[in-house]
Amino acid sequence: MTLEFLKRLAQALRPVPGEAGGPRWRAAAYLDRGHLGEARLALDHRGRGMALWENGGNLWTMPMGPAASPALLRLPFGEGANPRLALSPEGRGLAVWLAERGAERQILGKVLGARGGPENVVFRTHGSVRRLQVTVDRRGNALVVWLHERVGRIEVMAQSFDTRGGAWDTGPIVLGRPSDPEASPRLASNHREHAMVLWEAQDSLFEGLMASHYWPSERIWSDRPVPVVTHLAHHHQVAMDDHGNALALWIHAPYGQRGALEASFYDVQAGDWSEPATLARAQEISFPRLLMNGAGEALATWSQRESGGVSCLFSKAFRERAWEADAECLGHDPGRYHDYAIDLSADGRAGLLVVQRGAAGDQVSLRIRQGAWSAPRVMGSAPGSTCDSPRIALCPRGTSLLWTQGTGAEKTLILVNSQGSEP
Repeated sequence: MTLEFLKRLAQALRPVPGEAGGPRWRAAAYLDRGHLGEARLALDHRGRGMALWENGGNLWTMPMGPAASPALLRLPFGEGANPRLALSPEGRGLAVWLAERGAERQILGKVLGARGGPENVVFRTHGSVRRLQVTVDRRGNALVVWLHERVGRIEVMAQSFDTRGGAWDTGPIVLGRPSDPEASPRLASNHREHAMVLWEAQDSLFEGLMASHYWPSERIWSDRPVPVVTHLAHHHQVAMDDHGNALALWIHAPYGQRGALEASFYDVQAGDWSEPATLARAQEISFPRLLMNGAGEALATWSQRESGGVSCLFSKAFRERAWEADAECLGHDPGRYHDYAIDLSADGRAGLLVVQRGAAGDQVSLRIRQGAWSAPRVMGSAPGSTCDSPRIALCPRGTSLLWTQGTGAEKTLILVNSQGSEP
């Protein structure tokens, strides 16, 4: 480990300054260093959770969270890459990831916690697997969705895990066969295990978004997908409340025209989607994100830019089945933002973790929304280096943040925990 690396690490891991009346922040913690891949984190409602990440083809995990012991104890989790992690408020969870066994590619799954056991092969193929996602309900039942491509055939696939029998279904089912390899299926569910998957479809017969619904009482998916919107839609997001209502968000940008950010509401009682509402128009719209809590409150964030201007992050809230009248600009900071993550808690608090690029190096800043957005708070910096892959998780007991710093063999994984709710 070089002296220069140690200096930069010491600067990044200095304790985060607190504010009067605000949360208590623990000093940033160094979790791992090396050729790091993706990292995930999740919390339950008690403030306990875990981080899961890849380093050089191996997966590692560590208990963490605002209510967890600050001791750093990382544990080997298995071989593979692209980990995905889901944890219910009650603390029941499941992890899935990808592994290669010779020419065969596998999706592996493992139940977390005291009831966990060895990993299981969820799916195997000689084709490719992308867009892997997982959700769990309050009992720990899980749904896994991915995009499978083999010999030019593209399939949106799903598989379920039932805690009552402690087993996976005998095999996955095919929800749809889009023609576009970038179809990007998106999975949304609630704690009652109602779920839906949306994907982009574009062929000679249809252009837009399609949806397939999951009914937990019969543990079956709808027999055919239904349209959500019937015009060009990209970079879509979907989220669901505890009643089964849902929101979809997407970018509509016909060639040569200004882009539009659109949204539609799914009424579970009526069983249909509303006409699209336009949330924003700009020369360029990118990085849309959407979250929804069990009470039906939602938050959309995105970036937009006009010709010759700078990009700015915007947010707009949704409550009582209606969007706020105006979007809120989150600042034209001269430091260019590189990536961001958001989370929305059950009590309506939202968190925004942003990586900003600057001439002297990157910094990571946090904003909390509780009625209104707070001013940015710098949570970490990387003098002369870069930060990437921000992650944020909120719970009633506090907040957990995760990001990477540096490149190559000196890339490090940084964790910061708070205790107590933000003001």
